[in-house]
Amino acid sequence: MTAGGNVGNIYDLGYQGYDGPRLGRRSVGWALLVQTVRAAYGIGRGGRAKIAPFGLAAFALLPAVIEDGVRALMTQAGAAAAAIQEASPIRHDSYLGLSATLVMLFCAAQAPELFGRDQRYGVLPLFFSRSLARADYALARLGGLLVAIFALTIAPHVVLTVGAAFAASDPITGLAADARAVPPSIGVSLLTAGVLGGISSVVAAWTPRRAYATATIIGIFVVPPIVVALSARLAAGGLARVLILGSPGDILDGANAALFGTIPDSPAVAASGLPGWAYVLAAAILVAACVVLVVRRYQRVAV
Repeated sequence: MTAGGNVGNIYDLGYQGYDGPRLGRRSVGWALLVQTVRAAYGIGRGGRAKIAPFGLAAFALLPAVIEDGVRALMTQAGAAAAAIQEASPIRHDSYLGLSATLVMLFCAAQAPELFGRDQRYGVLPLFFSRSLARADYALARLGGLLVAIFALTIAPHVVLTVGAAFAASDPITGLAADARAVPPSIGVSLLTAGVLGGISSVVAAWTPRRAYATATIIGIFVVPPIVVALSARLAAGGLARVLILGSPGDILDGANAALFGTIPDSPAVAASGLPGWAYVLAAAILVAACVVLVVRRYQRVAV
C-alpha cells in the first residue's frame, strides 16, 4: 500500500457459482410477459405510473357499474323492467363504442413505455445476452400488452354478466339469459386487444421516442375513420369500401356487429355493404401482420 496510510482489505464473502436448475427460454419469456402485464398497469412502480392505466380502466368500467345499479333498481319496476333494460344503451353489443376511445388512450400511453424504454436506456443487450432470443423478447412484450388490453376490455362484460345474474329473480336464470352474449364478448375483446395493441406495439417498437410514438399511435387511430367518413359523404362508394379496411376503429366496429348480429354504429360501416366476416378476417390479418412486424423489428435492432 502507499505510504500515506491508506489500507486496503480483501474480504472473502464466500461467493459461489449457481449450481441449481436453469429454467431456460420458456421460463424467462414467461417471466418477461408477466412483468409486461404488471408494467402496463404500473404495478411495481411509483404512484404516478398507475394514474393513467388505472384511471382509464376505472372510466372503462364505469358504464357497466352504472348499468348494474340501474338493473338493481329496475327489478322493482315489475313488468316494465324488461322493456327498460332492453332500451338501455349500455349492453354487451354496444360496449365497444363506449370504451374504444379509452382503450386507444391506454394503448397510446402504455405501449411506448413498454417497448421504447428498453431501447432508450440500452437495456436490450442485457436481455439478449442470456437464453432469451430476440423473437422471445418481442413476443413476450407484445403478448403482455395484449393480455393487459384484453383484461381492460373483457372486465366490463364480466361486470354486466354478474349484474344480470344478481338483478334477476333467479340468478341462474339471469346468468343463462346473459350467457349467449359471452362468446361474442370474448371474441370482440380478443380482436380489440389484437388490433389496437398490435398497432400500438408496432409503432412503439419502431419509434423509441415516447412522445413521437404516442402522437403516431393517436394519429393512426383518429385519422383513418375521418378519411373514411369523408369519402363516404362524397359518394365515393368504391373508395370508401377499400379505405374502411384500413381504419382500425371501423374494422372493430364491423367485427363487433358481425359477432353480435347487430347494426354497426359507424354509418360508413353500415353503408359499405361489406359482409361481416370481411371485418373479422381483416382484423385477424392485421393482428398477424403486427406480430410479424414486431418480431422483425427486434430481430434487426442494433444492440
